[in-house]
Parts: sequence; C-alpha cells; structure tokens
Amino acid sequence: MMNRFLTLCLSPILLIAAASGIAQSAARSDGMAQLPRILNTCPANVPAASVAPFPKLHPNALQARVPIMMYHDILPAKKVAYDLTPNELRQHFEQLKSNQMTPISLAQLMAHLRTGSPLPKKSILLTFDDGYGGHYQYAYPLLKEYGYPAVFSIHTSSVGVNAGRTHVSWQELRTMANDPLVTIASHSKTHPVLTKLSHQQLVQEVADSKKILESRLARSVQYFTYPYGLYDARVKRAVANANYLAAIAYAVPTERFANQSPDLLSLARFEKSQLEKVMPQAWSGPSSAQCK
Repeated sequence: MMNRFLTLCLSPILLIAAASGIAQSAARSDGMAQLPRILNTCPANVPAASVAPFPKLHPNALQARVPIMMYHDILPAKKVAYDLTPNELRQHFEQLKSNQMTPISLAQLMAHLRTGSPLPKKSILLTFDDGYGGHYQYAYPLLKEYGYPAVFSIHTSSVGVNAGRTHVSWQELRTMANDPLVTIASHSKTHPVLTKLSHQQLVQEVADSKKILESRLARSVQYFTYPYGLYDARVKRAVANANYLAAIAYAVPTERFANQSPDLLSLARFEKSQLEKVMPQAWSGPSSAQCK
C-alpha cells in the first residue's frame, strides 16, 4: 500500500550538508537509504520538520517550474522523430546557454523537491533514455564540453547489443557512471510495459535491473525511469519496494514541470521538441535569487 512507502527523516545538519553537495545517510522507517550526492546545490538552512514525507513533494517546491527534458538517440542520420543529430543537440545546448538556463543534476532536483531548498535560476534537468551508442559517442562528449549534468536511463538487456541501433557497452557505461556529471538510472531489464506484467515479472524488471546495474557499475542506482513513461499504483509500489528514491515518467498530453508532478514516484517530463516552449516558463522559485 502507498501508506507503507518509506519516509526519510533527516536532521538539520544532514539537510544542510545535502544541500551543499555532501552525500548523507537518510533513515527510512523500514531500512536505510542514501541521499544522493548533490552537485552545486545552493546551501539552505532547512529545518528537519520541513522534509516532505516520501514520496510527497515539499510545499515550497510546488511554487517552482523546473522542466525535465527527455532525449533519445543521438546519431548522424535521424531515423525517427525522437532522434537528434549531434549538431541539433549542440544547438539545444546553445539555446540553454543563450537563455541562461542552468542544467542541474537529478540529485539537486531531489533535494529541492524533498526540502524546498533553493535552486540556481532557471534550472533544467536533461535526461537521455535507452542507453544508445550515440549517448556515449555524441551526447556525453557534448555534456562534458558544456559542463552539463544529465541522467542516462539504461535497460540492462540492451547493454552492448548492436542489433538495429547501437547501445553502450558496459565499459562505456562505467566510464560515464564514474563522471560526476552523469547519473545512471534503471530503465528496467527489457523495456516492457510494466503495467501489463505479473507481480513476479514486475519485480524482476524493477528490482533485478537495479541489482544488475549496481553490480556491473559498482555504485548505487537510486532512480528509475518507467519504460514508455507508463505506470500505475502497483508499479509505483514495486519501485518504492525496490528502494528507489524517485521515478521518472512521461505521458502525453500531460507533459508538465517536475514541480507539478503527483509525487516523487511519477516525475513529469517534456519531450525535447518542447524546449523552446518551456524555457521562457522555467522558474526555480522565489528563493532562487540566492543561487548563482
């Protein structure tokens, strides 16, 4: 049941440390979970009582409008509408730069959504789904060039498989995972429609993919991205029971800002084609003036 979702309870010292970029332990009612390391988050004096119970968003975070952008394959010759060429991705990054947008990490966004802590002005989160070879060959070098953090969501059965489209190898994925700019999220094992699976199949897709990634990458994997963006209450319970801290979704026509998401287990996104539309609307909230 949803009321069995885990609740994080941090002391004021841990909250301030988390907001300043130091990973700390976060106690849950039925176990322990790690609050992710946060890059360049603005410090804030947030009392412990203001931490929203999992998986709710903090009331102060509801005022902001932080877009999460969804990208797929990056390759020289586009095959479908979801694709971008490397030059088009560079153009997107130049748009972010010229519009004074601030790409942030998912850990930064999590701290904001959980505690209401301030974010840099015009924050935005970049996400790349499916672990394509173009992510390592084209997207990752551009992210390093611009210094932009991003989330890469991986379905484990496709790692190293190059039938049809290329996919990242485990060695390439380890290289990316070791970079502070990169957050690796699970995208299931085989990228099925999770709502149609049996309970056993659902657990395997959600929990086993986490174990595989953590074993192969030698690091904690704390976030999940729903295949096709689809989920229901049963799928959300499975994600929470697997000890993920948040889950990224996507659904048309309900594209919306992260702060308008129902909860941390259904973080909303915009498809990359909406970038020009969402940039003028992006706002990190009333406390963002403190952040540079």
